[in-house]
Amino acid sequence: MRTLVAVAALVLLTACGGDTDAPDTKATSTSVSADDAAALTCKEVRAGIDDFNRQDYAGTVEHFEKAKIPAKVYAKVNQEPEADALLDAVQYYAGLAPAKYPDAARSSQNFARNKAITLEQCASGEPIDESPGTEV
Repeated sequence: MRTLVAVAALVLLTACGGDTDAPDTKATSTSVSADDAAALTCKEVRAGIDDFNRQDYAGTVEHFEKAKIPAKVYAKVNQEPEADALLDAVQYYAGLAPAKYPDAARSSQNFARNKAITLEQCASGEPIDESPGTEV
């Protein structure tokens, strides 16, 4: 819960811009560990994958929308390329219209690339419901 509060505080500080009385956002962002930000991101990613596998594409988009904030924090506190790749994947899936998911899953190279990223970074160690077959 403390991590969620820290992420929310970071978002509020970032959104407020250059208020000179506000604490340094760089110092605030380092109070959230890369592991915590990745865990929050992957929790929503896995939930989005589960919804996709149940063909609940609106739910999929909703979970990827929720994953955007912790993914941005993760990319900020982790300078490794995989953090940026996960952020890009989360933004791609959050921006995909629910009605476009089935066709994109079958034919889009972007969908396939982002699927590999999300599964590699977020699916390890956690069971994912693969009922209908094609997961995100």
